[in-house]
Parts: sequence; C-alpha cells; structure tokens
Amino acid sequence: MPQCDECGDAVEKIHRLYKQRNYCHKCYVRVFKKQDCPSCGKSSRLYKADNLAVCQQCETNRPCIRCQRIDYPIGKITEQGPVCNSCSVYFREFQACERCGVTSQRLSRISRFGDNLRVCPKCATRDYQTCQSCRRYRLIEQDVVSGKMLCKKCLTCPPLQCLTCQQQIPAGYGKYCELCTWRRILGNRIKELVNTLVNPSLKGYFKDYMNWLDHEVGPHKAALLIRKHIHFFEKTSDLWGDQIPDNDSLLHRLRTSGLRKYELPIRWLVAVHHLHIDTQSKGHCSEFDQLRKLANSCPGSSLSAQILQNYYQVLINKMDLGKTSIRSARLAMKPASALMLLVSQSRLDLPTMWHVKYYLFKSPGQACAIVGFLNFLNKNYDTNLDTSWVLDEKITEKSNMKKLEKQLLAIMKAPEENFNELEWIKLGLMYFHNLDKSFFNQMDSINYRGLNDGFEVRFGDQQYWIPKLLV
Repeated sequence: MPQCDECGDAVEKIHRLYKQRNYCHKCYVRVFKKQDCPSCGKSSRLYKADNLAVCQQCETNRPCIRCQRIDYPIGKITEQGPVCNSCSVYFREFQACERCGVTSQRLSRISRFGDNLRVCPKCATRDYQTCQSCRRYRLIEQDVVSGKMLCKKCLTCPPLQCLTCQQQIPAGYGKYCELCTWRRILGNRIKELVNTLVNPSLKGYFKDYMNWLDHEVGPHKAALLIRKHIHFFEKTSDLWGDQIPDNDSLLHRLRTSGLRKYELPIRWLVAVHHLHIDTQSKGHCSEFDQLRKLANSCPGSSLSAQILQNYYQVLINKMDLGKTSIRSARLAMKPASALMLLVSQSRLDLPTMWHVKYYLFKSPGQACAIVGFLNFLNKNYDTNLDTSWVLDEKITEKSNMKKLEKQLLAIMKAPEENFNELEWIKLGLMYFHNLDKSFFNQMDSINYRGLNDGFEVRFGDQQYWIPKLLV
C-alpha cells in the first residue's frame, strides 16, 4: 500500500502529490489551506508553508521547463515545474535493462517479443533492419512481388512527392526527400545559431559561409559541422568588421593548430574572400608552439620545470641574436624535455649519467641534440655530465644494435602466420651487415630469394646473406 510522506500512515489512495511528496486526504486538508491563487486569483487549496505556491491549474499551465513549449500534454510534474510528455523521459531514473543490463531512462515493454521484459531502445529494436526502399531502420517485411525487404509504409503506401522539389520518393521518407530534409535541418540550425553571434556584420558572413559549405560538402555534412564551425566565428568575433580578418590576426588568435582545426572556414576565406595564407608564418608559429609545449612538459612546481624554463629562455635569447633558428631550438628542447621528465619521475632533482644513458638507450638518435643541454647543466648547475661519452660513436652504435636485437626478437616471438619476410630481411641487413636505413629504402624493388638456410639479397652489384628464421 502507498504511504503518506507527511504522517507516515499506509493508505489505500494518495490524495495529492506535491513536489514529489505524497499526502493522504487527512494531511491534505490540514496542510493545504484555501486561499486565493497569486497567479489567477481563484480560490484554491495551496500549500501553507510555500508563499510562492499556485493552484494546480496554474502549475500545469506553465511552459515546459526543458523545451519551453506551451499548450502540451503533461508528462511529469517535477520540483522545478511541469514537463511535457516528450521531455518527461529525460527526468526518469536510470534503470538497468532487463535483457542486456545497460542502464537507460527509456525502458519499455515490447509486446511482439512476448517476454514482458523492460528493455532499452537498443534491445527494443534488435529485430529491425534497413528498408531497401527508404533506407530507414525499421521493422521490415518481404514484398511478395519484388522480393525486397520493405518497411510497413513502403510496403502498403504508394510513392509520394517531395513537398519541396516535387521529386518522387518512397512513402517511408515522409513528406520530404533526404536532400530536402537535411536542407531544412540546416536552415533551422542556421536560424538558431546565428542569433548567438553578437557582431551584426558577422551574422551575414556566417550565413554566406553556410551557403558556401552547403554547395561544397552538401547539406547533410554541413548540418553536422555547423555547431563545430560556429566556434570559429565566436572565437574571432572581434576581428570581423567591414573587412575580413587578415592572416596575421587569425594566426595570432587561433595558432597553427586552430587553422588546421577549422580547415573549411579557412578554405572559404581563401576561395571567396581571397585571404592570403603565409605558409612561412604558419611554420614559424607551429615550431614556436611546439617549443613552448616542450618547455612546459614538466610539473610546474618542480625543479625540473624551472630548469626547462631557464633553458627555454637561453634558446629564445639565441634566436633573438640570430645564432639559431626556431626549428633548431625546438630540436634542442625535445631531448631536454624528455630527460627532465625522466628525472622528475625519480627521487633526484638533477640528471645523472644513469639518466642520460637510459634516455639515449631508448632514443639513440638524440645523442647530438642533447649535448647542448648537458653543457647548459654543467655550466649552471654543476652536474659534471660527460659529454664526450655521449658523442662516442661506439656507444651510439651499441645502443642501435641493442634496439635492433629487440626488434628481431619481437619478430621471432610473433606467430608464424604474422611473419613479415621483408621486415626480417631489412632488420637483418642492418644488424648483420651494418647497413644504414637509407641504403635500402627501396627494398621492395630489390631482388631476394629464399635458400634452405636463409635469404640471398642482391642490391646492385652487392650480394648479402641473411639467416632464415627457424621455427
């Protein structure tokens, strides 16, 4: 039996539900007193402890708190106000699907399954298929005449005409063809989003861009991209006036990554408004952003972060004096950032030779690039790191050989069906014959044949032998 939330008694019938609380008839008469409704002025029983309480009719006549619709069927009365029938599903509690266990707010019983289970939308449509006429995902039946699997509308109703373009369409489409449907959706989204732009001149530019995008990629893709691309105009709102923003202002505001992210708006500016993109400025901006990201790669309060910032300032000063380029500075900062990130994960504040050896074992190609940073540490932090060891070709060669050994072992441990013959030969040439990568970049065009005990590889006038992997 239901229980009154006011007195706690079990009753046969709840007389009033108010703000998610149940009231029996006895408590209703005691708690709800007759007085004039502050909204409509009619006499009604109102909750005595709530000065803002209104009568039930005024309560249900308020707009839906989610979609702001008026004159709608009531789906639920919440503490914040009424909700229409369409929006009421979003105010239900999440419950587990009785078939798959996934939580959902849209559980329902489907009579055609005959199992009386409350299931989620995915389980409720598990017997749906794509209609071969309208391409909608629905319950389908086989047409006796054509043998096609069709939905009920396409099977029973004759073809219709699109109300916009008058093209004949399957009945399952509805009133509009697919192209016109997406064009209507695009138009509605343009009307909705254009009002979010404050700059009046920018609204016209946005509409022009969406018309261009409609012809460039079609209304379907344009409707899906519009919410992403409105951010381009919002971020650059103050740059638009009588003329479009220039390359420098867009690059300063969005950076190179932003220009890549909003490729289509930039293409529109180039094609329609003849915006000139300076590739050299883009490259410099990209290198500088990468340099700054590497300099900030360590936790902000650690000594490693302070060391990287000091080294970053040294590189910037060298760039200002013309002693190095932005690309060289970024390449110098990369091993410094990786080394200090490794140090920050240990108990030490400054790198030791163990850190340097471990890093170069993992990345032997960074040996030359890290020397400048090691000299910086020796000069400013008294670390006494041996740079001559770093530049030793034998050490670098040993690290490369260990790396090749790991790659060869990985191939040997892989299943036989995944064995890559060409990759084994390439690594074998590097490991057994000390050939450089550049020596066989075109390996797939070089002749090699399998022998009983290995592979015979011909590269120009040279002949090499690689052992065969024993299974």
